Amino acid sequence: MTGRRPRTEFLADTAAVVRSDERLVLLFLLLLSIAALAVFLHYTTLILDGLPDPLPTEPIRP
Repeated sequence: MTGRRPRTEFLADTAAVVRSDERLVLLFLLLLSIAALAVFLHYTTLILDGLPDPLPTEPIRP
């Protein structure tokens, strides 16, 4: 039994390291997604601002 105890502690330690690395990757992906969304919205507004005004819906009166 004593031979297995250090091994389980080692595995628990490596599992904790993997979890912290996964959290770091998930945080990086979250920040990258937010940055990509901000860039997408910025360029979308630039394109929409450059479009001409829509045609009037009221008929033109002479």
